[in-house]
Parts: sequence; structure tokens; C-alpha cells
Amino acid sequence: MLPFLNHYRKHAYTLLLLLLIGLDAYPQAQPVKIMPLGNSITQGDMDFVSYRYPLWKKLIDSGVNFEFVGSQTENYGGTPDFEDYEGQSFSNRHEGHWGWTTDQILINIAQWADTYKPDIVLMHLGTNDMFSDQDIDGTVEEIEAVINAIHEKSPRVTVFLAKLIPADGQVVGPTKAQNIQLLNQQIEAIANGQSSDGPPIILVDQNTDFDAREGKDTYDGIHPNDSGMEKMAQVWFEAIMNEIIIPLPVELHSFKGKPTQSGLQLDWETASEQDNAYFEVQRSQTATEFAVIGRVEGSGTTSLPQSYTFQDTEAGNGVNYYRLRQVDFDGTDNFSPVLAVSLMQATTEEMRVYPTRTKSDSPVTVQMLALQPMEKFSISIYTLEGKLVKEFEAEADNRGNFIQLLNTAELSDGVMYMVRATLPGRAFIRHLLVDR
Repeated sequence: MLPFLNHYRKHAYTLLLLLLIGLDAYPQAQPVKIMPLGNSITQGDMDFVSYRYPLWKKLIDSGVNFEFVGSQTENYGGTPDFEDYEGQSFSNRHEGHWGWTTDQILINIAQWADTYKPDIVLMHLGTNDMFSDQDIDGTVEEIEAVINAIHEKSPRVTVFLAKLIPADGQVVGPTKAQNIQLLNQQIEAIANGQSSDGPPIILVDQNTDFDAREGKDTYDGIHPNDSGMEKMAQVWFEAIMNEIIIPLPVELHSFKGKPTQSGLQLDWETASEQDNAYFEVQRSQTATEFAVIGRVEGSGTTSLPQSYTFQDTEAGNGVNYYRLRQVDFDGTDNFSPVLAVSLMQATTEEMRVYPTRTKSDSPVTVQMLALQPMEKFSISIYTLEGKLVKEFEAEADNRGNFIQLLNTAELSDGVMYMVRATLPGRAFIRHLLVDR
């Protein structure tokens, strides 16, 4: 298998041309379902909408195909006026419940997990339990029960378990503030004590560097203000990217394209391959709807770098978008990122000779543009006195272009030459100086 971009994972690619990485570049048939789970800190109100909105924007910027899920669609007090971002609208789906304790969440979580089938749960629970002077050990048992209920309904879900943001002891009282810190120690123990063969529980530290004082990262000593929302969003975002979207051990080393005489050439390299049957080359004019234009056989299983080339002789004028569909022997497939290559077709007949000044041991390029497809013509080289030195027949490609290296070894040093292209009813002349 040669995974380019896998579910929940990302790559770093070095491309020499414009690389467009959009949602279609990921082999995710369905978006990653993320359920924010908690109390008022998760739900937010009309003025401070919670971490969910800035996290949503960060995930969009990262190119992850995802959606928030849950039964809730409102904040406390109503629905804020969320601005669209990058052409997308915020759904405001979540399971944040103002004032709820962990036991209240436990009553409902099995139904939510069964209905919405999340892939990821962002869990920030226990604050209201401490404010209600509930027993820490009992709250820990309820948190574990919530996690177990989630895994019973969605065995493959990854739970991101947060150490709770602190509360200002001047507002809630020193005992309640201290109990949050004691509960955080037990939350950390839950993550550290998980079974190695069980569903993953990722500890996320929302506590460190969060200043609960009013006017710092909260507006009331408890609930995040804009600064606190941004901090929480960034911590969640980094946890998701570090633990779920991680580099794969096998990478597509490079994928690039370039114009050629007959169209466009695609080149790509792999660092290693496992069960790689073939590559399907796909092209699009819109970067969204792709058509198959060719197939290149893979190298099976190898730990050695492999290089591949594909010639697209039917590429259209302007920008062409390409991607690779890599297929294993068992039919499993993955898609590369989308590569954009510009092919600017000349519209006026033109002859180019370059460089126009050279030495007899250096070749010169002769290029014809915008001729009739497959048009035949001749290239002749004369001295300024009219003596024919060299002549050969040539033919344009199916796009009306021609390019060839001209060997100057037969030309004399210190002489100016005329390079003439003769076509039916017309001719082009360019000058070439061969230095001593």
C-alpha cells in the first residue's frame, strides 16, 4: 500500500509547481465527525461563543474534511450571528449543556453516540461537579463511565479528554478552585491508565497557561472570553493535528509537471512502496471533477525510491489539474494532492532561436510556435553571404509546436548566420552569432 494522504493524516510535500491541496485531495469519502462534549464552557453564550467557532476555522484552514456533530444547535440564550468563513457556514452542532454535571451527561451520552457516531469526541467535563461539591472519586467514575458508553456505541472513536481549565478562586472560592486541580490529576490518571489494546484516550491539557482571572482568559472567573476561547481552540487544534493527523512512514516524495513539445509531462517519485499495483492518472479543468487519462504500473513492494513519468499529449490550453489514484493489488486506493500545471499556448506564429549568441561547442534551441498541427517545414542555416551550411526537414506536433536542439559543431567561430524556417507561403528568419 502506498498511502499518500490517509484518513485523519497529512503529509508534507515539496512540489516545484503550484500545488493545490483541497478536500478532494484527501481519500476521505466521509468527513471526520467531531463531537464537542461538555457543559457551559463547551456551549458558550451569545457574547462568547466558546472555543468551537475558532477551532472550526482552524480546521478549515488546515484542509481537514470534517464536521461538528451533536444534538445541540444553539448557544445559551440563542444562536449567535456566526460569520461564514472560506465559503462555509458554521453548523453550531455540539453537545455542550449549560450547568450540567457529568452524571447528567452520562444519562444521555449513549443515545448521542449512537445517533451521531462521532469519530472524535472533545470532552471537557467535571467543572460543575466540583462547583456542586460532588465527590472527586465519584466524578472520576462518572467520567470513565461516559467514556465507556461512548466506546460501546462507537468502538473506534478517539476521546480527547481535557484537563479542565482553572477557575478563579476569588470568584468560586478556593476550595472549588483547588478541587478542579485535584480532579485534573485524576483525569490525567485515566488517560495514563488506559489499556494498550483499547480505544485511544488522548489527554489534552487545557489547564496549563490558562489564566482564569476575570479580564485575562475569562469574563467572569469561570467562562472563557475571546482570549480564553482562542487558547482552548488552539490547544484542541494542536492535539488533533499531533495525535490524529500525523506523518505517514511512506510518502509521495514529489509530484510535479512541466510543459513539453507535445503537451505536459508529469513526474513523481515514491520513497518506498508496499503492494502498489498501479497509478491512475486523472485530469480536470476545474480541480473538482476528474477524468482518467492514463495508467502507470507500480513497483509492487520495494524499499527503494521509484520514479515515474506520464506524457499528457491532450492537455488543454491554460491551467490543467492532475491527481494520482494509487491502487493496491487488493483494490485499496488512495489519492495524491492536486497538482496544477499551466500550459500557455501561443496564438501567433512565431520562431525562436536561443541563445542568439553561442560558441561552436554549445547547442542552440530552435522553436516554432502556433503552426498548423502536424505541419511540415524545413530549417536552413545560411551565412550572411547566402551560402547554405545546413538544412533539415521538420514537422510540428499535434498542437502546432516544434522544438529541437541544433548542433553548432559544424558552424565556424566568429561568423553570423541566418536560421530560416520555410513553410508553405511564408518564412521566418532569425540571426545566430557563433563566437570565437
